[in-house]
Amino acid sequence: MIRDHETPNKGSETTQYLENLIRYANAPIIVWDASLRITRFNNAFERLTGRAAGEVIGRSPEILFPEARREELMVLIRETTAGERWETVEIPILTADGRIRTVLWNSAAVYEDDQKTVSSVIAQGNDITERKRAEEALQRAHDELERRVLERTLKLREANEALQTGIAERIGAEEAVKAERKRLYDVLEMLPVYVILLSPDYHVPFANRFFRERFGESDGRCCFDYLFSRSEPCENCESYNVLKTGAPHHWEWTGPDGRNYDIFDFPFTEADGSLHILEVGIDITKRKRAEEALQRLNETLEERVAERTDELAKANAILNAICENTPAPIYVTDHRSRLVMCNPAVLRTIGRTHPEVLGKSEAELFGPEVGAPIVAHDQRVMETGITETFEEEIGDRIFYMTKTPLRDIQGEITGVIAVGTEITELKRAEAQKQRLLEQLQQSAEEMEVQNEELQCTTEQLQEKTEELALLNRALQESEEHFRSLIENASDIILLLDMQRRITYASPSVKQIGGYEPENLIGTDVLDLLHPDDVTKAVETVKTGMDRPSARLTFEVRIRDSSGRWIILDITGANLIREGSERRFIVNARDITDRKHAEEERNRLIASHEEAHREANLYLDIITHDIRNANNVSSIYADLMLDLLEGPERTYAQKLRDSISRSTEILMNVSTIRRIHTSSTGFSPVDLSMVVSEEAGNFRGASIRREIPPLEVMADNLLSTVFMNLIGNSVKFGGPDVEIVVRAEEQDGEVLVAVEDNGPGVPDDVKERLFHRFERGKARGRGDGLGLFICRTVIERYGGRIWIDDRVPGRPEDGAAFRFTLKPANQDPTS
Repeated sequence: MIRDHETPNKGSETTQYLENLIRYANAPIIVWDASLRITRFNNAFERLTGRAAGEVIGRSPEILFPEARREELMVLIRETTAGERWETVEIPILTADGRIRTVLWNSAAVYEDDQKTVSSVIAQGNDITERKRAEEALQRAHDELERRVLERTLKLREANEALQTGIAERIGAEEAVKAERKRLYDVLEMLPVYVILLSPDYHVPFANRFFRERFGESDGRCCFDYLFSRSEPCENCESYNVLKTGAPHHWEWTGPDGRNYDIFDFPFTEADGSLHILEVGIDITKRKRAEEALQRLNETLEERVAERTDELAKANAILNAICENTPAPIYVTDHRSRLVMCNPAVLRTIGRTHPEVLGKSEAELFGPEVGAPIVAHDQRVMETGITETFEEEIGDRIFYMTKTPLRDIQGEITGVIAVGTEITELKRAEAQKQRLLEQLQQSAEEMEVQNEELQCTTEQLQEKTEELALLNRALQESEEHFRSLIENASDIILLLDMQRRITYASPSVKQIGGYEPENLIGTDVLDLLHPDDVTKAVETVKTGMDRPSARLTFEVRIRDSSGRWIILDITGANLIREGSERRFIVNARDITDRKHAEEERNRLIASHEEAHREANLYLDIITHDIRNANNVSSIYADLMLDLLEGPERTYAQKLRDSISRSTEILMNVSTIRRIHTSSTGFSPVDLSMVVSEEAGNFRGASIRREIPPLEVMADNLLSTVFMNLIGNSVKFGGPDVEIVVRAEEQDGEVLVAVEDNGPGVPDDVKERLFHRFERGKARGRGDGLGLFICRTVIERYGGRIWIDDRVPGRPEDGAAFRFTLKPANQDPTS
């Protein structure tokens, strides 16, 4: 922008600054006009293609494309001149020596004054040739491995194609401008980094909007003056090393705003031939703070491991106590149905001791007539690998025995775990069938109402969480605003004689109090004070007079020239001068705005705490009261299933399913609460152990794990991701679904996939499936929160999650849920 006092030549200098920024950018940048002629071709593009800018300026972009694809690619070029915008479009580029380079492109259109006609198009590229070659080499190795495995086993299905991931930075100009200088200037104005030019005489002839917003306008002052209030250049200024060496320089800097910046300095030649410094600064404060947080996390890791070990020991003790004291019979058999463990409830039931029971089968303990069916049930569970519940009679007592296959560390079934519930009395309740049926229908109606209320409460909870986030941001902005007012205020300095008369007043009294300094000379300072503060001030000043070494601090109210009362923070000290003359020096800072800011901050904090308490009230109602009601309803539903038959049993099954869905929603809400209330500190987690523990919870499911030894940065919420993804595959894949969990390190990330051969997910559903309360038609019914929770947790770890077809292009052959995590061994500065 040309100021009134600048010559018109300043505009051409600014254009030169901006031209050089694009010319020396590391990314290839090209510009073509509406007639499809190249108008700009930067140095990075010359290095990419091996062509000089003079060879291509004025020519069609088709000279940059392989002949076989020129017509196809020129169609894309023409579309950009009609306003089409590229976002990570992959285009091959033909180099001068005949090689093909693969480049990802972003583009933006520049419009004429009417904001409709495209005058030119600017595009930035990212050379991904080497990455593509690495992917192709990886694909060839993968195909060779598949071929060898197929020859040995003939049982594995074809593998998924190698993933293609890429991250392309978006660069584009968003505002239409009239001239080329304004367009280039706007590009710099929109950058989320600061860009300045430094002259040899320490002036700043150019600074973009980011720099001005952070540090203000220079108004022609030297950089050391308006940034640091210095009268001379800073010692060992690293920026000016560029003028000494003539080479680029990279360093870090803590600015006057207290934030950390990553600085890149480049030598820059002005239009008149003078040497300047082009400086680019990137705010890395968040990264620095993250590094400090990681250090603190490492220091507490051992303490947390010890705490976790103690918790596990306590949990084992609790589990043993429950097993020993529960009235439910619990026992474990080996593969030959011989008892290897039983709790006291089993011994009381059959009236025998441990030595009489252990090592014997049910047939030996109860005889062939009673024991044979029990042994048959054990063998069935071991053969199918599925948990089942059987009705078994022992004497005149009837039990529901839930039997689960017992697996060793390799996953092989070695026996059965049986947990029983006596139902002798329940069998006598058949006469109450009709009354219970009526209660069942009423409970079903009440449960539907509860589910609707729960859904509404969940949505209100999410809205309240978003309101809390807005409130926090408003509080932070308010604090920063008032802090800025305080830090930029100038202090008042007064000299008082022993009679409290003002003998000197600094010029800042004009800015703060509206008084001319000379008009205050000889004034008794008590005349300016609020009457209620006079006594406190007199006593404090008297203390200072009596104790020359004391440093006094207090607050008073002062009347300004307009009659308004302002609040000052006073720091005073007794000055002992030569001879008998003594003075009292007063340093006063206007804290009126700070006092008001503190009042506003206290109000915002109180509002935040009230909103937080209200949100916790909703959560407590959901996770406690409704869950208790669900538990009671579930017990009655289970009793109904045991007692009813025919259509009535169908109603009971629907009721239990509805209760299960309600409980699942409660678990998801509880998980969302943990996400929002837990700290953001992450530590190394054994990925294989987490997958193994969660896979073990889905007994009977076919789950294959291909997890190498890997540690990732996460917390205890990572298990929730695998619980939801594996549970999703088990729930919607059918009884014969096959699940594979894979993981590998790739491009500095850990890529994890949960694949199944179930019904898959249609393309139009994939993206919205991770949003709240969205359900995929091909995946059955659900509350829509499970995958939303997965996305929230993964993004909290700094990763991303998406859905692919297990077999590309064939969604009917199964789904592949993929997500990325940060490896624990990753350099924190990367």
